[in-house]
Amino acid sequence: EALPALDEAVKVLQNLKASDVSEVAKYSNPPALAKLVIEALCVMFGEAGKKVDDYWVPGKKLLGDKDLIDKMFNYDKDHIPDKVIKKIETYVQNESFRPEKIESVSKACTAMCQWTLAMHKYHYVALEVEPKRIALAQAMSELKVVEEKVGGLEAQLKEVTDRLEKLESEFDGAIKKKEELANKAEECNVKLDRADRLLGGLSGEKGGGVSFTVEELKGSLVNVIGDVIMAAGGIAYLGAFTAFYREDQESFWATKLSEYGIPFTEGAGVRKTLSDPVKIRGWTIDGLPTDALSVENAIILSKARRWALMIDPQGQANKWIRNMEKEKQLGVFKLSQSDFIRNLETCVQYGRPVLIENVGETIDSILEPLLTKATYKSGGSLVINIGDSAVEYHEDFKLFLTSKLPNPHYAPEVSTKVVLINFTITPLGLQDQLLGITVEVERSDLEQERQRLVIQNAGFKKQLAQIEDKILKMLSEAGGDILEDEELINTLSASKVTSNEIGVALEAAEKTEAVIEETRMKYTPYPERGSLLFFCIAEMRNIEPMYQYSLDWFINLYIASMKGSVKEGEPAPEVEERVGILIDHFSFSLYVNVCRSLFEKDKLLYSFLVCTRLMIASDKISADELRFLLSGVGGVLSGKQPDKPGEWVPDRSWTEILQASQLNAFKTLPSVFTVGLAEWQKVYDSTDPASLPMPGGAHEMYNAFQKICILRCLRPDKVVPVVQQLVIDEMGQRFVEPPPFDLKLSYADSTPISPLIFVLSPGADPNSALIQFADTEGIKLESLSLGQGQGPIAQRMIDDAIDRGTWVVLQNCHLAPSWMPSLEAKVEGFSLERAHPQFRLWLTSYPSDKFPVSILQNGVKMTLQPPKGIRANMLNTYFTLEESYFMSCKKPQELKRLHFGLAFFHALLQERRKFGPLGFNIPYEFTDSDLKICQTQLQMFLNEFESVPWEALRYTAGETNYGGRVTDSHDRRTTAMILHVFYNSETLKDSYSFSESGKYTAPAGNPSLEETRTHLRGFPLLEEPEVFGLHENANI
Repeated sequence: EALPALDEAVKVLQNLKASDVSEVAKYSNPPALAKLVIEALCVMFGEAGKKVDDYWVPGKKLLGDKDLIDKMFNYDKDHIPDKVIKKIETYVQNESFRPEKIESVSKACTAMCQWTLAMHKYHYVALEVEPKRIALAQAMSELKVVEEKVGGLEAQLKEVTDRLEKLESEFDGAIKKKEELANKAEECNVKLDRADRLLGGLSGEKGGGVSFTVEELKGSLVNVIGDVIMAAGGIAYLGAFTAFYREDQESFWATKLSEYGIPFTEGAGVRKTLSDPVKIRGWTIDGLPTDALSVENAIILSKARRWALMIDPQGQANKWIRNMEKEKQLGVFKLSQSDFIRNLETCVQYGRPVLIENVGETIDSILEPLLTKATYKSGGSLVINIGDSAVEYHEDFKLFLTSKLPNPHYAPEVSTKVVLINFTITPLGLQDQLLGITVEVERSDLEQERQRLVIQNAGFKKQLAQIEDKILKMLSEAGGDILEDEELINTLSASKVTSNEIGVALEAAEKTEAVIEETRMKYTPYPERGSLLFFCIAEMRNIEPMYQYSLDWFINLYIASMKGSVKEGEPAPEVEERVGILIDHFSFSLYVNVCRSLFEKDKLLYSFLVCTRLMIASDKISADELRFLLSGVGGVLSGKQPDKPGEWVPDRSWTEILQASQLNAFKTLPSVFTVGLAEWQKVYDSTDPASLPMPGGAHEMYNAFQKICILRCLRPDKVVPVVQQLVIDEMGQRFVEPPPFDLKLSYADSTPISPLIFVLSPGADPNSALIQFADTEGIKLESLSLGQGQGPIAQRMIDDAIDRGTWVVLQNCHLAPSWMPSLEAKVEGFSLERAHPQFRLWLTSYPSDKFPVSILQNGVKMTLQPPKGIRANMLNTYFTLEESYFMSCKKPQELKRLHFGLAFFHALLQERRKFGPLGFNIPYEFTDSDLKICQTQLQMFLNEFESVPWEALRYTAGETNYGGRVTDSHDRRTTAMILHVFYNSETLKDSYSFSESGKYTAPAGNPSLEETRTHLRGFPLLEEPEVFGLHENANI
């Protein structure tokens, strides 16, 4: 109660200044309230005046004390005398002695008043509190004694506590150390376990993908510059070349790197430096051929910065790209499509890959921005111009271009904007592909299982590679103690388990695959023959631009041959026997189909090509010997050569004998020839030199082919018959007997989307045969001869025929080369879904390099030429006949005999042309229509006349039908005299012969059509000049 007042008084005193007190002291006659306060202050300090209760003088003195305020602060308020309290009571009781009243007089007096009242109040409160204080002091004294005792005890307690804390601290330290040691022991155990797992895991990886050593890595690092130079050079320059030229160029580069002292790895190149086995396995699953060239091509495509233009005549790259990019919604387009630009823009915008097929030797300028990747920023987006449109360019966009041209020429403005890659199929790649097809057809269960295992193993190996990459990445990123990385150790342990599981599965799969592969390999000779034959027919385009054959056509024939060679009802033969049957059947099937599209002059050439390739493959002959037979050049003659040994030896013959001596097989030929010169002259002078044994031991020294090479030197005019005999000896006689033309069979091999192409020769006109065949089939035939302005009409005719199921014949395509690209686009647009099943497009053309390759490759090609040789010509005539022709005549036996003579006459006239001016002064084109009208007239005359009208027959044939074409009088007389040999009464006798040699006779009696054909097959393959009435020298 007193303390708040006291605190308030103290607070006021603290705010009081000495100047405030001295101001009061300066009063001469202070106000009453001021006096009252000063008097109370004097009482409190025991000051008194001279007069009773006159306090102003002592009060003034007191006010003048500079320590007054301090004295008031330090006033002994606990021991105020009673007399002072008694005196001050008067003032306290005075109502005027209040701070709020005195405040108006003086600030200092107010503070003094407030202080005095506080002292008074404190005194009385203290009187009540004092006993309590005394009691408190006593209690405090007792407390102090107790506290001293407690302090002693506390000191003892503290000593004990400190000792306890020390012991507890030492105990905790021991426990902590124990725990640390236990943790370290546990950590060591964990690390030992992890180290064991790490070593175990890494030891497993040693046999996996990580097969290189530190030394090898160091060597690779040293050689990296040279290796990259080789690989970069391969990508930049070698894509357009074949394997031979690539290897040659890489060898040259390697030599130069060695000269310049740049280290490189032996065998460095695109394949060795940049190959990724996992990627390659994925590519092969997508259809990439497994040969080294194709794999290298795929690496170039994946690493090149420019878009790839693939030379792909067989469609291998096309098939691979389609499979590889199928999941990314690949867009497949042709430049000829009407909606090509719109589709291209869509793919560019949405990042879909694009494959442009059938690119020619020039590329549309609209593709130039894409080829050069001429992108630019517009509105924050990447943009490229396509035509007049600016299209947003997606980073995932890819462009692939393929060309079916087998040997295109690209100008620099094209080749510098793309990377050219030659995807022309290789023999090894085709062989592997054909082996898969063979086993798939013959043993589909094995091939399906093999394909499953290939895909499964590829997945396993990819998974192993990913595990290895992850481990290597984590090892490279691991910092400090590798054993502390729990995730790394667990990943390695898990990968170890996975690797072991995969390893077991791979081992089992590889064993199964080995068994399957062993069975597959038994079929290898068949695809080897198939690959060899394909490259034979592929080379035929070098002879004639119209001889184009697609791989798809070849494979379809390959499969059809396997199915066609199965004989129902017979037990399945052993694999080796079956392979022999397949080879035999397919070789002849291909021969028949190819011969249908070859001119007569090239049919033996094809057989010879196949024969020599087979002989080279079986090491019977060498490529150098074949080259000599074809060119007469064996090498470079150096130094002085021996003179020819005899005057009768032609200079050309001796030069070629010397050229032959450059070959290993003929090194001794000049000396053998010189020693037996007289005997060799007999060979040279003989009308049939091939039938004579070669003198001087040469007959035993050389094989059949080498004898042909020698015969080429002496008697080149006799090489063809011997070549024909070589084909017969090596392959069989049927490979020199081309099958007769069969329009119906060609039609059966076609589809609504594969055109039928007649390759014309002078005098050939398929129109009549085609019209007759259309009538037989009951199908409407529309014909148009192409020329200027006929293209749109032809297109309308095709469109109508596709819907109505009729036939369209476009004649003389060679006369409309500018319209051929449009025709190609039209044919490419054919689809089995839209075309009527009966629709067929027939085309006729003379050989032309402007004719679309894709149509030639996918169409059914036919040539219309008289068969070469009397035997083949007559067989062709009788092949088109039917038995009803003879049976419908009143005199069938006479008709058969006379028709045989007519057919002989027709063949004789056509074959005389090969003798040039010796045959006819002017070459004439006798056609089948001449024969057909004579056949009709012969049947008619025999029906209408009792006896054979010889004069009428000779006149209609010799003067009208055949003679109508003959303009030279000597040729007309020759024709009439030849006809007399075949149209006379003696021809009706069985003993009659059409030649002096007696080799050519008609079949005796009343033979059937098949018996006549059999009789004709007995005629010589190559006729001698005597059958034409000419001297032997006519062959020279």
